[in-house]
Amino acid sequence: MKNIFSKLTGAKDTSAATNVVTSYTKEFPYLPSYHWVQATEYTSATSNELLAKAKYIIHNSKDTVVYDAYKVILERDGWTITEETPVINFLAKKDLHEANISFSIFEDDVLLTVLSK
Repeated sequence: MKNIFSKLTGAKDTSAATNVVTSYTKEFPYLPSYHWVQATEYTSATSNELLAKAKYIIHNSKDTVVYDAYKVILERDGWTITEETPVINFLAKKDLHEANISFSIFEDDVLLTVLSK
C-alpha cells in the first residue's frame, strides 16, 4: 500500500522502518510538507532577501494541532528545533538548511509561514 501511495502522491519514502511517508514541499524541496499542503504565496530569495518565503493554509484545523504535528514531521526527517515559542513559531535546522516556521489563526484555518534557505 505504501508504494502505491508514494506513486500516487509523488511522495518520497524516507523512513521504511516506521512506514512513514514523507512528502517535501515544491517551494523548498528539502523541507518536509505538512500533510501535502500547497503554497498560497511564494517569494524567492534574492541578493537583498536571503530567505525565500512561502505561505500555506491548513483548512479547518487548530494552531496547536498543526504546531505539534509539524514539529514531529520535521524531527522524524532529521531536523533539529533550535528555538521555539510554543504554538507561535520555531526555528529548525538540518545540514546547511534553516527554516523559520510561524503559525497563526486565520478564521477556521491555520496560516503556516515559512522563511527558509
